[in-house]
Amino acid sequence: MRISIKLLILFVLFAFSSCNDKSNENSESGNDDTEERDGNSEDTTMTPEEIFSSALVQDILGDEEDADLQFYLEEEIYPLLATAGKVTIDRISSSLYLISFQENGIQKNFLIKKYFDPQNPEIKFERTETQSGPESQFLK
Repeated sequence: MRISIKLLILFVLFAFSSCNDKSNENSESGNDDTEERDGNSEDTTMTPEEIFSSALVQDILGDEEDADLQFYLEEEIYPLLATAGKVTIDRISSSLYLISFQENGIQKNFLIKKYFDPQNPEIKFERTETQSGPESQFLK
């Protein structure tokens, strides 16, 4: 009988200690989750180039994501327009975009053509400066 009481007490102590270990593990993993979320918030900090491209593509054009266009805007267009004012983009067709901006008080426009290069299977872009703005393109 003494042995069964000792075994019962040992069993209760073992069960209690294992429950404490699990709750400690859960609280420790909860801290890890919080740290991961905090770490991810640092990863979500966008560069000025990314803010520029996502504002034009996602907010103005309304595309969920056009990674090729966003990359082109970040790499090729942003360096040209980093100090410009009132930048906007209009989709003329599925492969043609008009970027309008002000530079030194003068309205300027870029026509961007999106095309596929079969020799190097990839999407490419071509930029030309144009005098026609959105008003002359759309309001005739």
